[in-house]
Amino acid sequence: MAHGNCVLIRARSAAPGGSDLQLTTADTSLGQRALAQSAATLDPRPESFVITTLGSTTIVVGRDPVGAMYGAQELAERLDLDGAAALPLATAITGAPALSVRAANPFLVLPEPGEASWWFLDRAFWAEYIDLLARARINFLDMHGMYNLGNTIFPNALLYFATSATYPEVGASAADRERNLAMLNEVIRLATARGIHVGLMSYRADTTLTGDDPQALSDDDATKTYVREAAEDLARRAPGLWRLGFRIGESARAASWYEDTFVAGVRAAGTGVRLSTRTWGATKSDILGIVAAAGNDTIVEAKFNGEHLGAPYAVAGGLFSVAGAYSYQDFLNPPTPYHFVFQLRAGGTHRIFRYASYSRTQRTVRALVLSPAVEGFTLEPAHAYYPARDYYHAIAGDMFSTWTFRRDELSYLLFGRLGYDPATPERVFRRALATRVGTDALWDKLQAASDIVPWMQTAHTCGIDSRDAAPELELAGDVGYWASPQHTQAPNSACDQHEAMDSFAIALPADLADDAVAGRPTTRLSPLAVAALLTEDAARANAAVDDKDSQQVEARDVIRECRALADLGTYFAHKLRAASSLAVYTRTGRADYLDAARAETGASNDARRALAADTNYIRSFDDHLRMSMLGLPSFHWSLQLPRLDEDRAAIDVLALAVGSADASGTAASLPPAGAWLDGARPSGPGLAALAISPADPSAPTWTVSATLARPASAGAEVRILWKPFRSDADWTAVAATPVAAATGATSYVAQIAGGGQGGMFAVEVAADAAGWRYPDVTLETPYQVLAPPSP
Repeated sequence: MAHGNCVLIRARSAAPGGSDLQLTTADTSLGQRALAQSAATLDPRPESFVITTLGSTTIVVGRDPVGAMYGAQELAERLDLDGAAALPLATAITGAPALSVRAANPFLVLPEPGEASWWFLDRAFWAEYIDLLARARINFLDMHGMYNLGNTIFPNALLYFATSATYPEVGASAADRERNLAMLNEVIRLATARGIHVGLMSYRADTTLTGDDPQALSDDDATKTYVREAAEDLARRAPGLWRLGFRIGESARAASWYEDTFVAGVRAAGTGVRLSTRTWGATKSDILGIVAAAGNDTIVEAKFNGEHLGAPYAVAGGLFSVAGAYSYQDFLNPPTPYHFVFQLRAGGTHRIFRYASYSRTQRTVRALVLSPAVEGFTLEPAHAYYPARDYYHAIAGDMFSTWTFRRDELSYLLFGRLGYDPATPERVFRRALATRVGTDALWDKLQAASDIVPWMQTAHTCGIDSRDAAPELELAGDVGYWASPQHTQAPNSACDQHEAMDSFAIALPADLADDAVAGRPTTRLSPLAVAALLTEDAARANAAVDDKDSQQVEARDVIRECRALADLGTYFAHKLRAASSLAVYTRTGRADYLDAARAETGASNDARRALAADTNYIRSFDDHLRMSMLGLPSFHWSLQLPRLDEDRAAIDVLALAVGSADASGTAASLPPAGAWLDGARPSGPGLAALAISPADPSAPTWTVSATLARPASAGAEVRILWKPFRSDADWTAVAATPVAAATGATSYVAQIAGGGQGGMFAVEVAADAAGWRYPDVTLETPYQVLAPPSP
C-alpha cells in the first residue's frame, strides 16, 4: 500500500488541478462505499482492482493490498499517457490477473574472476530490479542457482546461504554465508513491500562449492544429513521466503531422497516456507511422491519449449514428441494435485540482443494456458547466464546502465503486464520504450527486429537445449548441411538435430525440394516463406531513423541492435533460399538451381560480414553454454568470418557429386530457379471453423469438422491432423470427407479414435498448385486444443 501511494503521489503532477486520488482495499469502509456506488464489480481473485469515482475523488480499490498497488500503477500510467484528460473517469476501470503466477526466473550467477564485489550483495541492484518487477506486475521472484559462469555448473545454493548443525564448516565461509543470508532477507523485504513473493531453487544437492572443487562430504548419508539440516536452517532464518525448491534431474538420486532432505527440512522448520520443484529428469510418479510428502501447495515447473523462446506457442509433435522432459509430458493430464507453471527459457534463444515483440508475447501468454491446470509462467531472461553488470559494450560511453537487466526491461514488462492482462494496449509498451530512449520512432523497428531470431530458431535449429543452439551467434553448419535431410549430423558444426524446431508447421529446405521434385504441394510453411518474412522484418528493422535519435545513448544502442538483427535476418533468409535451391539441384542436376544457390550463398555471407562490422560496438564475450563447444569460448561474430568459405566448399563438393542434369521428367518441368525462389505462395481457402464433438476430452471417439472459409479447388485432399494431448506423442493424419458431395464443398468431417485423454487438432489442405495447414502458424497457434480436465 505504501508503494502504491508513492506511485500515486508521483502521478498527481499529471492530474487536473485539485484532483484527489486515494488508495484503499475492499475490506475498508471507504472501499466498500466506493464499490457500492460504482457500476463496476471487483473481481474476487487476489490482485484485482477497481478504479472508480466517489464524489470528486478518484479511488483505487484493491481486492487486497497488491491489487490496490496494481490499480495505483494503472491510474498513474493512464495519467502519464493521457495527462489531465485521463480524469475524471468516463467509466470505472477494472483489472484482474489472467495468470495467477507471473514469475521472473534469474539465476544467481557467482562472481566472475576479478569481480570486485558480487552483484548479489549490491542493494542498488535489487532496488532497481524489484521496482521493475513490480511495475511489470511480476508477483514471484523465482531465483535459481547457483550458476558458475566458467564451467556452466549449478552448485548447490544451500552452500551459500545455510548452515548445517552437524556439518557447520560445509559451504562458503561462515562469514560469507551470514552476509549472503542477510542480503537474501533484504531482497525478501524489498520484494514483499512490492507484492512479490521470493523463492530460491537449488539445482544440485551435492557439496562441491563451485563444481570444480572436491565434494566436502563424499558419503551419501552425510550429504543427506547436511541437506536436510541446511534446508531447515534456511527456512528458519529466511522465514519470509515463499518457496524453497530443488531439481531432481541430473542428481543421480531417487525422488524419495529429496523427500527425506529438502522436504523434511522445510517441514521441520515450520515457518510456512513452501516447496517447489521441476519436472526435468523426473517422472510423474516421482513428482506425485514429492507432492504427497510436501503438500498440494507445491509448485511444479516444466519447460515450455525446451530451453528456447522460439515459437509463441507450445511446439507439438515432431522433435518435441521425443523430447521428454524438454516439454510438459503427462504433467497436465490428471491427476494434477499441484500448482503447474511453465518455465519460459528465453535465455537459449535470446542471449545478447533485445526481445520486445508485443504481438509474439501476447500470443505466447495466451497460448500458455493450453490446459486449465496451467497457472502461469516463470520467465528465464536473456541475461540469466551472463554477468549482472554490463559486460558487452566495448566502450564505457555506450553503457546506459550498470546492470545488464536494463537491456531486457521491455521483455519483463511485456510478459508481466500481458500475463496479468493480455489485452494491455500496445501504447503502454511504446511509451515504456520512449521513456527509455527519448523517442517513439524506434518502436516499429524494434518490433520487426524482435521477430527475427524467434523465426530463425523455429525454422532451423541444432536442438532445443541452450547448449544445442545459439541462433543469435552460431552458423549452425554450412549451406550444404542446411540442404541435407533432417537429423543429418554435421561433422564440423556440433549440430546434432538439424531440423525445424516446429517440424509440424514448418518444412526444411530438403522437405521442400522433395515435394517440388515429386510435383506435390508443401502443406507446411516453406523455408522460402520464412525467408520472405525475415526479409520483410529485416527491411523494417533497418529502416532509416532521424539522426537525432542516435544521439541518446540507449536509443543508439537500440538502433545498432536493430541493424545487427536485420543483418542476421538477411543472412538467415538468403541461407534458407540457398539451401532450398541447392537441395533441388542435388535431386535434379539443374544448373540454374546450382547458380542460384551460389548467388544466394554469396548474399548470405555478405550479410554475415555486415553483421560482424555492425556489432563492433560489442566486445568479445564469453558464452560457455554453446560457443565453447564450437571453439569460440570468447565470442564475436567477426571471429566466424574465416568459416564462411565452408559454404562455397560445400557447394563445390555437391556439384562434383551430382554432375549434369537429367532433362527428362519432373526436373525439366520445374520453373526456372529464380521464379521458383521468388514465387509467392498462393492464398489458400482459409479456415472458418474447426469443431470437435463431443467437446469432451475423455470421449473415446471424436467427430472433427473443418469448415473452410472458401471452397478448396477441385480434387483437393483435406485431412484432419491430430495427436494425443500429452507432449510425448506425434501427429496422425486422417482423411476427411466433404459433408456435401457437390463440387465446392467447404465442410469436411473425420472420425478420430482418440483414446479419451484429450487431443490437439489441425487441418491440412493439399491441392495441385499448393498446400496449407490451418490454423495459420504465421498468425496463431497452429493447432486447436481439447485439454484433459483439471480439478
